[in-house]
Amino acid sequence: MAVGSISAGYDFTCALLTGGTVECWGANQYGQLGNGTTTGPDTCNAPDGCSTTPVAVTGLSGVTAISAGYGSACALLMGGTVECWGDNDAGESGNGTPGSTTNSSTPVAVTGLSGVTAISAGYVSACALLTGGTVECWGSNMFGVLGDGTTTGPDLCASEGCSPTPVAVTGLSGVTAISVSDYFACALLTGGTVECWGYNGYRQLGNGTATDSTTPVAVTGLSGVTAISAGYDSTCALLTGGTVECWGDSGYGELGNGATTGPDTCEDSVGCSITPVAVTGLSGVTAISAGFESACALLTGGTVECWGDNQYDALGNSTADAQTSSSMPVAVTGF
Repeated sequence: MAVGSISAGYDFTCALLTGGTVECWGANQYGQLGNGTTTGPDTCNAPDGCSTTPVAVTGLSGVTAISAGYGSACALLMGGTVECWGDNDAGESGNGTPGSTTNSSTPVAVTGLSGVTAISAGYVSACALLTGGTVECWGSNMFGVLGDGTTTGPDLCASEGCSPTPVAVTGLSGVTAISVSDYFACALLTGGTVECWGYNGYRQLGNGTATDSTTPVAVTGLSGVTAISAGYDSTCALLTGGTVECWGDSGYGELGNGATTGPDTCEDSVGCSITPVAVTGLSGVTAISAGFESACALLTGGTVECWGDNQYDALGNSTADAQTSSSMPVAVTGF
């Protein structure tokens, strides 16, 4: 069976096969491989279980999209419902039963969701885009990442506010895409604008302030956006002309604008930008993906360029160390 799409989580990866089933590999300490175990079949970073090759997620069929987060993953089914598996300490399974003792190594249905068209799993929360253009989220609500106007509930999970079932993001409509990251999330609207909510310590909400927001706020000056990707502490947007703009942390050059020092200063005294800045020299971009402290762009000719932290060779340009991090895009070798 051929692979139709993939999603990489923190230390595991899942693949959606063309027949509508899912296979995952990597770490399995929370049951994030979805195969009914947490112990194997292999051992990695002992005593944690893992699998060095793909294993089938138990009981899943008719899957149309997948998203892997920190220690959990979710699947969108043909009927517009969602099932999740793995870590549930902060209610990220969405089935109403939070806590580490309710982690699930097989998929469980997210309570009350229907008419879902897209999903995105973040660090310890997840969101679903519904057919009417609204968004519902579940899991941790620290910093207001659920977007419902609170940080404290409606429940308490792992000593932080959470919701183990979906809650509506306040004031959002006309949404066409969503991206959830580490305690913040963003939505692309039909008019080509973007709104974000949650943690703003690295200015990743892009609204010109340093204030967290429990409800969506508009990213300043953005228009003509066709795709978004929220990274660990920065966010990028693909524009209609094939260019890219990013905002948030720039400590490793992950904004791609040729600088690591500003124009603003954010948490921990790192450079950042509180509003979008253009990624230098990029054109003809068709897709983007922002990661931990780096980002990459797919170009029309089938090549890839990346920028930001390169300590673990995330830029793919054959120069793996922190000193070769790049604040401007560099070509990935071999594509």
